[in-house]
Amino acid sequence: MQGEALCALSCIQFSGVLLVGSLIYRVWEDGWWVDSATAIVIALLFGWEGFKMVRWAQDKNFTGGCCAH
Repeated sequence: MQGEALCALSCIQFSGVLLVGSLIYRVWEDGWWVDSATAIVIALLFGWEGFKMVRWAQDKNFTGGCCAH
């Protein structure tokens, strides 16, 4: 259940960044660069999620499952 909640939170973060970036790009006439900045922020979020997964997998208490049983 916790894993599903974290996945949903990540999806909300990605969607929020994409929404804000798209709105700025659409409204601001000189915001041509916002699309690229949004892509960089999303890439950083994906990288952070990957880093957390690797760190979790290397933990001494990691059992290979998604639950703490």
